[in-house]
Amino acid sequence: MDINIVNSWIKMFFIILFSMLILRRILNIGYNKRVILIIFMQSILFSTIYTIIKFYTNTGMAILAVYVLISCCIKILNKYKITYSMLSVLVSMALCLLSFGVAVAISFVLYTFLNIENDIIINLLIAFIQSLFIFLFFKIKRFRNGFDFLKNQNIYIDIIITNISTIIIFVYYLIGNYYHKTATNMFILFSFLGLFMITMIQEAFSMQYKQNLINKTIEEYKKEIKEKDQKIQELSNEKFNISKLNHEFYNRQMALELKVKELVSEAGEEIGILDRINNLTKEYSDNLQNLRSMPKLQLTDITEIDDMFKYMQEECYKSNIDFKLQIEGNIYYLINNIISKNKLETLIGDHIKDAIIAINSSNNKYKSIFVILGIKNNHYELCVYDTGKEFDIEVLLKLGLEPITSHRETGGSGIGFITTFETLKECKASLIIEEYNLDTTDYTKSVIIRFDNRNEYKIRTYRAEEIRKRSKDNRIIIENI
Repeated sequence: MDINIVNSWIKMFFIILFSMLILRRILNIGYNKRVILIIFMQSILFSTIYTIIKFYTNTGMAILAVYVLISCCIKILNKYKITYSMLSVLVSMALCLLSFGVAVAISFVLYTFLNIENDIIINLLIAFIQSLFIFLFFKIKRFRNGFDFLKNQNIYIDIIITNISTIIIFVYYLIGNYYHKTATNMFILFSFLGLFMITMIQEAFSMQYKQNLINKTIEEYKKEIKEKDQKIQELSNEKFNISKLNHEFYNRQMALELKVKELVSEAGEEIGILDRINNLTKEYSDNLQNLRSMPKLQLTDITEIDDMFKYMQEECYKSNIDFKLQIEGNIYYLINNIISKNKLETLIGDHIKDAIIAINSSNNKYKSIFVILGIKNNHYELCVYDTGKEFDIEVLLKLGLEPITSHRETGGSGIGFITTFETLKECKASLIIEEYNLDTTDYTKSVIIRFDNRNEYKIRTYRAEEIRKRSKDNRIIIENI
């Protein structure tokens, strides 16, 4: 076999491999052993296709074919829009070739100094330096969580980044095959293009941050208005219930008062009437107290969080659901360092409300919700246990991908989990859904938000095998309980 073909295959194998790894970092998609193996096999396949096409046509056609193949794979496997897939692949290939240009320049100095002439060794040296450069690039805080601005489809940013990326790939097409002789030129040209591209990416991040800040402010105002409306509605309901109670007891009291006037001269009957008045008064006081008071909760001393727990306790009380709350550790550390107070408040409200809906949809006579917030299993967690209906398997498989719920007819919308997955991604927290056998516990399931810096979606259940059979990807970690 021609040694030039081997060298070309090796070089393109590493370029495709690094491009696909960069692509997953840009899209902020996690890794596991299976994914890495698939990427490795795809790189072998695509580099072979590249080599064959290049042999029969030219380098440009080979690069274009590989670009189209990777874009189609990303669209099909991740169900992205084709424009988003193509732009993301273009940016990842451009960044890979930039890192390749830097690696070529550095390796040129090394293999010249060390007097290395074997092309295979030189290619491996370039690949090592390139992988180190990519690793350090994504250690930069601004780039650590991917390029979210690509999702917004800002036409001006997209056009600029597309043009720069295309120029970088075109430059590689022109001089990439002769990098041994043109290392200095590649380094200078790629450095200029790289600085320009990184500057535009920085600008895109700034625009994205400002837009997110505006959206966040609008959402907070909407949420505050909604909370005020809910509070007004609660006070209105309480006023109505008290008025209704007064009306009911007023007529009974007036009837007794008339009876007292009629029988005031009959001492024995008067005593009986007085007893009835006292009993009626006590019944009224007890009912009024039940309208206004509930068991005292263990609280966090954070006003917004505590108000949400109190509101959820009232919602449980209306549905005759026993509500228990357990606080573990210092919650101030959680909201100051891991998740914002507003997002934690939203998580608490969404998942307790989901538990209430699940219980109201269940035939289980034991109605209970148990919430734990704080340090558990060496991590901060929000755990919501309930005795309600389990998730449908289809719902479990699609959570976070689309608004879906098992209880649409009883008030569920599925939007809460969409918000939850966005928060999980931002905080790198994990969602763990556990389903229990009623022979071992009073609760049917629990929803756990664990702040473990893993950003996993895990299901632990006695239905693990059934769920695995219906799962079509490796997005979910499914375990037997």
